[in-house]
Amino acid sequence: MKRIVSLFLTGLATLLPVVISLYLVYWIFSVIDSLLEPILIAIFGKAIPGVGFVSTIIIVLIVGLVSKNILGYKLLFWGETLLYRTPIIGKIYSTIRRITNSFFTSGRNSFRQVALVEFPRKGIYSIGFITNDNFPHLGTEAYSIFIPTTPNPTSGWFIIMPKEEVKILDITVEKGIEMVISAGMIANEE
Repeated sequence: MKRIVSLFLTGLATLLPVVISLYLVYWIFSVIDSLLEPILIAIFGKAIPGVGFVSTIIIVLIVGLVSKNILGYKLLFWGETLLYRTPIIGKIYSTIRRITNSFFTSGRNSFRQVALVEFPRKGIYSIGFITNDNFPHLGTEAYSIFIPTTPNPTSGWFIIMPKEEVKILDITVEKGIEMVISAGMIANEE
């Protein structure tokens, strides 16, 4: 019975991020579809399925285009400033913005190095990715490390570990991700 529960929880942990992401995308398309449906019926006399999908892509492209020019940049800056000053929403937006920037800013890698750490307990080792090393308030030098799950590296554990307990591996971040996704079947051949 414990094995069945364990398998179920593992399957749930693997599927949940994917299902939530797909549902969120579906929800965005549905909202845009429902907003555009009355307009399309008024213009064409019928609803057109899939307009939400196409419209979402067009909206994202337009926002990208607008944010690339000076006027659009200033408009987005003004909107962001307003969001930052709004209680509660400002904190949530700030956190999401920093996470998004760390993943999508060109020239900046979210993962700095690949590390080997004893996790989840002594004697068991896991591959992790160093994300930060600036923790002056701890009183000791430490790394923040993201330890992804296999085969879905979009979820995992976040730990802060003293530097002396972390072994930095001499492999690229890409090779480390490859090892995690393949569950170690593709090992470092270098």
